[in-house]
Amino acid sequence: MGSNEEKAQQLGLNTCWVAMTYKKISGAFKVGNGEKLVVVISLGYGKTQGVGHKVKSIKQVSNVSAETPNWFKEGVEAALLAPTAMNQQKFTLTYDNDKVSAKAGNGFYTKLDLGIVKYHFEIGAGNEKFSWL
Repeated sequence: MGSNEEKAQQLGLNTCWVAMTYKKISGAFKVGNGEKLVVVISLGYGKTQGVGHKVKSIKQVSNVSAETPNWFKEGVEAALLAPTAMNQQKFTLTYDNDKVSAKAGNGFYTKLDLGIVKYHFEIGAGNEKFSWL
């Protein structure tokens, strides 16, 4: 299972999630009744293949310990690679007897970020190994 962003990268395209800093261009998109434009994903050919960003440690975002199963650690590592608004990484993942909870911190778009983080966690951990609390 791969994301559209992964497929775009395989095709040589770069992607970027944009939430607060894009300029709304009249006619570029339609927002229907009851809908709200929250985020856009830009696609294109970048000057580079992107640059790394500062990543928090596993211990800063989770309750990982020596007894924590490897799948949880791998899930957290994958979650740390998830794009978050302004690279904030304001989330916490908690392991408890094959159940995982994910909580958003305070900040811009942290609830939207949490969905992306959870998706990345599932890819890294394997969603058949746990259930969400």
